[in-house]
Amino acid sequence: MIRTLLHVGMTVPDLEVGRAFYELFGLETRAVASDLVFRCEGRAQDQLRLMEGRRKKLSYVSFGTNEEGMKALPGSLERAGVRVAHSPFGDIDGLWFQDPHGDWVNVQLAEPAPSLAGPAVEINAPGNYRRIGRRACDLASLRKRARPRRLGHLIKFTPDVNRSVDFYGRVLGMKLSDRAGDVLAFMRGCAGGDHHMLAFAKSTHTGLHHLSFEVGDIDEIELGAQTLLRAGYKDGFGLGRHVGGSNYFHYIRDPWNSLAEYFWDIDIIPEDDSGWTPLDAAPEELTAVWAATPPPPDFVVNFEAP
Repeated sequence: MIRTLLHVGMTVPDLEVGRAFYELFGLETRAVASDLVFRCEGRAQDQLRLMEGRRKKLSYVSFGTNEEGMKALPGSLERAGVRVAHSPFGDIDGLWFQDPHGDWVNVQLAEPAPSLAGPAVEINAPGNYRRIGRRACDLASLRKRARPRRLGHLIKFTPDVNRSVDFYGRVLGMKLSDRAGDVLAFMRGCAGGDHHMLAFAKSTHTGLHHLSFEVGDIDEIELGAQTLLRAGYKDGFGLGRHVGGSNYFHYIRDPWNSLAEYFWDIDIIPEDDSGWTPLDAAPEELTAVWAATPPPPDFVVNFEAP
């Protein structure tokens, strides 16, 4: 049923603090009633909605499905004993319900909006030199900036990884890509695509670990990260390359100590799963092939209040 990630809703204590961070991150802002909505440049789809409240909280996640999925979802929820509710967050279409740990989920009849694709990155790999007579970096590269193309995925904290995987798989139709026992699990949509659009990390309670936005190349990862670091935001973890998804990454702490990630070059899994064998490895093995520094101790800390 679940095919795509549409947007994420978060409650924060200060909208303007959120605006400053996410605009510098590279997103575009507009006001919708009393909320702030963020989009990627050139992409006609909301990616993040900030709502003002007493404390920071991951409020809901909105997913997309097709007509067949929307027809099947009510029956699947009913068989699982899940009650469909009215939207608790304003006028947003689709079905609303809570997962086993009380987190709100929205599913809409929607396909992702296309994003502006940049030129293919030509890499001069040993014995396979494709970029001939052209510079990879020139003086214009000095003025390059991070341009997030889309919200690719998020990782949520959960008190029970196995129960979360069962619900999002059995009830919502998502598929397991890789896992680290009952500590970490990566899930993709039912129609294939990115290695993960949603992942679960074990904690005492629910919360947001990170949001992850795709950029055009590894340069944009570091240009974005360095821009935020120079502005005084806290480093999270990176530069590095994951095993779970194979993507290059750099994480920066947002103003409320969740993480915002730039990523590039993620594994793509076909709809029929051909050629893909899920890993079950130690968390530290899935975290990174390499990284500029080891992951800091607070990388796995849930900073949201229970």
